[in-house]
Amino acid sequence: MTGIPTTTNDFWSSAMDIIERVLNILLTICIFFVGVLFAFVLPLGILTSDFKLFPMEIGVFLIILGIFSTLFGCRSFIFSKTGTPFLLDTPEELMVGGLYRFVRNPMYCGYCLILFGESLLYESSEVLLYSFVFFFLFNLLVILVEEPLLRNKFGKQYELYCKEVPRWIPRFKAFRGDISKSS
Repeated sequence: MTGIPTTTNDFWSSAMDIIERVLNILLTICIFFVGVLFAFVLPLGILTSDFKLFPMEIGVFLIILGIFSTLFGCRSFIFSKTGTPFLLDTPEELMVGGLYRFVRNPMYCGYCLILFGESLLYESSEVLLYSFVFFFLFNLLVILVEEPLLRNKFGKQYELYCKEVPRWIPRFKAFRGDISKSS
């Protein structure tokens, strides 16, 4: 009877796995949507102070998705008891569970989706520009600070994880690698 939860713990574990997979798909679609906007809409000069390109409902949806992505990212740290999501407090073990199976930075992706959603909700090109700058700064932080810290602490484990799991755009297939034996 594989696939059918036999205990309450199995049920909740299966339910959380399904929720994380759905969240991953929605996160991937939204990040793609944001990328298309920046690739095709910005060059057209459509963004002005009276920014009204998309309905406010999409903004609300992106904000909610960003909140869930951020909360599920934090949840992974809390329930794994391996550390905290605080940047300078590197975890005792490499976080590869929850949304971290699909994307290496689900909390940062969530923050950016919240900001982008706010730009749509409030129809503000200024907030949109702020979200773009925020993403750029997050990218620098991750590349220049976070990844070197994790690379120094976890070595080959982190290298394998980086090869398998993308930094920003979630993948559809969950990372199931056993990195504990790679050290």
